[in-house]
Amino acid sequence: MSSPLLLDREFLKTLEQVTLLCRNDLAGAAGAEHRSRTHGPGLEFSDYRRYSFGDDPRSLDWNAYLRLGKLFLKIYQTELHIPVRILLDRSQSMDCETSGESKFTYACRLAATFGYLALLHLDTATVIPFADKLYKPLMVSGGRDRFWPLLQFLSDLSCAGTTDLFSTAKEFMGNFSSRGIVILISDFFDEQGSARAVEMLRSAGHDFILMQVHSAEEQRPTATGELILEDAETGAQRVVNCSSDSASQYERRFLEFSARIRRVAQRNGGRYARAVTSIPYQEFVLRSLRSGQVLA
Repeated sequence: MSSPLLLDREFLKTLEQVTLLCRNDLAGAAGAEHRSRTHGPGLEFSDYRRYSFGDDPRSLDWNAYLRLGKLFLKIYQTELHIPVRILLDRSQSMDCETSGESKFTYACRLAATFGYLALLHLDTATVIPFADKLYKPLMVSGGRDRFWPLLQFLSDLSCAGTTDLFSTAKEFMGNFSSRGIVILISDFFDEQGSARAVEMLRSAGHDFILMQVHSAEEQRPTATGELILEDAETGAQRVVNCSSDSASQYERRFLEFSARIRRVAQRNGGRYARAVTSIPYQEFVLRSLRSGQVLA
């Protein structure tokens, strides 16, 4: 097993004690991890209610009848397998490598983490790379034994193309009609498209999480002097004079941009987390995602 995306063994053991939280009641097959507030046949007892004509007599509690002389039904919570779809930005802007880890490698590690969590709990995990369109996805299910094919799939990906989040979301809706958990991992350098994509996810009833990944250099540049900056996706160039003051001003604007992405997610009922590649991915997952109510 030589994949550069192989997660640390101790980290994988720790993930066995972690659950991906689901905020919404989503339709799915009977399973053992994600609990719905929908009542019906299931694995876990929930409550009693009085029997009414037409109810299924198989759910009658005869012990209660012997004690009380009244007919009561047992109500169970329906538990669901929920599809987990991981939309992974592979556009050219994700190909950013500074003194820390490559931004795209970091994003792939996060995708692998969520895929592993889904497989642990017998959910179906689908990794869907995208740039200005969707690329061929990988769908895996059947438990942790399917984790290695997921790692190999991620290790074969590379960055290319421009970012078009609205077109991506529109195509995603056409290909994946059932509701589920959608984890969108991107640098979100398409702010207008991000807002429209989030609105589409909300209208379709998905439980979605926006995962913004960026390098420390993208938040606060360290280079100074006269620089020629080139857009990684379009090739457009601009000459700028970068000083300590302008770097501080840039950082403020970058953080304002990140705050707008967060507000878009929260306003539409989703969740948001920001990952800086200088922070080890294990620490980000186990601390930041837990405090952000993404994991428990």
